[in-house]
Amino acid sequence: MDDSSRKEPFRYVMNQPIDCWLEIPASNSGPGAGKLTEGILLDLSRSGCKVRTSLNLRFTAGDTKLIIHFQLAEEKLQYEGSVRWGWMYGLGQYQYGVRLDLQEHEEEQLLRELEIWTSGRSAQGL
Repeated sequence: MDDSSRKEPFRYVMNQPIDCWLEIPASNSGPGAGKLTEGILLDLSRSGCKVRTSLNLRFTAGDTKLIIHFQLAEEKLQYEGSVRWGWMYGLGQYQYGVRLDLQEHEEEQLLRELEIWTSGRSAQGL
């Protein structure tokens, strides 16, 4: 397979989910607006991530905005995004796909952190 045929960025699956916080901006009209809610980060790429939380967003595709806070390696990261899909995952848990709306400097920061995170996991044999 030719490497140049790849259209999507690599997705990093968290074998051990990473704790995160989901912040629903106060400007949102839906549930949880203006609050921080705990969640876990299940996978991550430059274009988006998958998270699980107890918060039922009852979103309408594309118009539920959020800010995700997490730490991979050295820096605490905070990125804006929008919910692309969601469904119930077990009792009282919801899983969401989030498209990250990264500025160029944020994408560079995320790539640096992913590089450090993956090299640390390789050194640990994970």
